[in-house]
Amino acid sequence: MEIRFVLPSEAAQLARNVVSSFPSKTPDALLRNMESELYQPDEGRYLGCFDDDGTLVGSILMMDFTLNVRGVMMPMGAAAYVSTNFLRKKEHTAMTMLRVLMGYYQKLGTAIGCLHPFMPSFYRKMGYGYCNENILYQPRASMIRSFGDKSGLSFAGPDDKEDILRFYRAYAERTNGATVHHFMDPHRIFDMPYVVVCRRDGRITGYLTFEFVDVDHYTDMYHDLMVREMIYEDAETLKQFMTFFASQVDQIERVRILSPDEYLHVMFKNPDTGENRAHDGCIHEIGRKTMGYMVRIFDIRQYFSVQTHCEVPVSRPFTLALQVRDTFLEHNNGTFLLEVNGGTVTLTETGTPDVTLSTQIADLSSLVMGAIPLREFLAYDRMTLSDPNYAEDIQRTIGWSVKPKNLTYF
Repeated sequence: MEIRFVLPSEAAQLARNVVSSFPSKTPDALLRNMESELYQPDEGRYLGCFDDDGTLVGSILMMDFTLNVRGVMMPMGAAAYVSTNFLRKKEHTAMTMLRVLMGYYQKLGTAIGCLHPFMPSFYRKMGYGYCNENILYQPRASMIRSFGDKSGLSFAGPDDKEDILRFYRAYAERTNGATVHHFMDPHRIFDMPYVVVCRRDGRITGYLTFEFVDVDHYTDMYHDLMVREMIYEDAETLKQFMTFFASQVDQIERVRILSPDEYLHVMFKNPDTGENRAHDGCIHEIGRKTMGYMVRIFDIRQYFSVQTHCEVPVSRPFTLALQVRDTFLEHNNGTFLLEVNGGTVTLTETGTPDVTLSTQIADLSSLVMGAIPLREFLAYDRMTLSDPNYAEDIQRTIGWSVKPKNLTYF
């Protein structure tokens, strides 16, 4: 077996692997651009596993992102389109290639990585933990609140592109869990059929992207509005977006909004999905929670060389022994000492711990991203703590109180 980057001459094998692994989820644009990506990577680099005959047994698209981790923009190594030759499945190819990917990024100094899982249990075995979530809201247009003003809204034009990208990147820099990618960001936003921008006092305060989705009716006059992305910096901008949705009542059945905001339903007159779905007859469905990317610390020492701050100062100085179980990456499998004083966290080689936290690498990865707080891991017996009195200070030290949010699918 040989693991190396895929050559342009092997594009046909690569395309077959990807399409057979994701027959309904492979964009035509990905296939059209595949050979040129192998010459000059823009989206990412394809790592391939070849047998002795030169047959491509498996492949991964390695993508270099910047990820907001607890307010710090960090390099992040993403794995996408993890694909196996349709005739060569269950030979542990994907696991081997992911191990190589992790080692590659570790050598680059990239301490953390993410992926969107096709099977979460498979990737948890390799140390990836649950991370961000979104909610799919589907209110009827007639049940969305109108606030009487949408004067700041317009369709985005070519001259708005750079302003919108700057607005998004500023959002990412202040939003835990958000990602930045020089190639993916403009395509994610501007490949959508419609981009609406809100300007107030001459500057952008928000934007959204949407497309029309067919619904099952006897007439072709009704559609659903699918809002893929909606970012706003204040309530006034959100009100204008809601007013825009509410005004579509004559032609739009439902407005499907994919959002990380678990309280967005307060902007609806009736939060029900409009699909006549209810539990026990009258317990209405408000939205459907969806899973986002999973996250993994590739190198704990590298991670804590960057993440040297508490979310808020702790109540007392202490030394934390972080006892980590990582069956996939041996350099993470052990005990790490963190000296905590005020608002500072320092990785140290010496000292006597005041408290020990024992955890698997997947759960630790979720904890540091703010996806799941320490109290929940302790309550569900996923982590153990030698002295429960330190729980709040440890949460402040390595956790985060704001859940991660992300809009980019990779």
